[in-house]
Amino acid sequence: MTKNLTYGAAFADVYDEWYGDDAETAATVHALSDLVSHVATPRVLELGAGTGRLAIPLAAALPAGVVVALDESPEMLQILRLHVAHTDPSVGNVIVVEGNMADLAALSTHSAATSEPFDLVFASYNTFFNLHEAGDQPRCLAAVAQRLRPEGIVVIDAFVASGEAPQHATTNETRGEWTLQTTTDFDPHTGLIVGRTHSTHRDGRAVTRPWRIRYQSPTQLDALCAAVGLELISRYGSWQMSTFSDDAARHISAYQLVR
Repeated sequence: MTKNLTYGAAFADVYDEWYGDDAETAATVHALSDLVSHVATPRVLELGAGTGRLAIPLAAALPAGVVVALDESPEMLQILRLHVAHTDPSVGNVIVVEGNMADLAALSTHSAATSEPFDLVFASYNTFFNLHEAGDQPRCLAAVAQRLRPEGIVVIDAFVASGEAPQHATTNETRGEWTLQTTTDFDPHTGLIVGRTHSTHRDGRAVTRPWRIRYQSPTQLDALCAAVGLELISRYGSWQMSTFSDDAARHISAYQLVR
């Protein structure tokens, strides 16, 4: 694999195996569906939907609504489409769209159903930080604000970096039959984190998976959102709605369109 691979190309082959049974999926779906429970036919957009870990169960929780699953990775979306094809027909409508979440332009060209405004837009699991090119995060939020219905809500799920976060780090973990060693280089001035996950399977396969993200603190995210008319309405430390504190490792932040 080369350093030019997208996150989707680098991780699509193992994404379901490593993250498909995430323990917080049910809590995430419950929290998101609750945000639009007052809407008769809710329209939801997931940014960076991947293989559908959240889009499909969320559609099941919102049978009268529409969930648009947007991702730039054809590798991820190929798997997502297979999952949708094998999903019970009673599950709500999932519309799969290949496109860049930095500008959301693909929503306008895909179909009339994806061009209409949304009640809820969300990015989970640090996905918003995958917009690592300078200026992409503000562009994304501006595009999202333009596509929200009045009083629409945006939810961002992201980690919180400790003030003592090292600029260089190596971690080791096991996921199923894979052993992972991840190295990261963090530039605290730009927020850019360059990572490389070297994964070794029990059968001897070895793959190096590069990735890049651009970190923003909760305060920085609040400022980016405020610049496009999105106001913070709630912040929790988990999808179980635990209290957010100064030493929290994660935040679930909801913003509402106010202009």
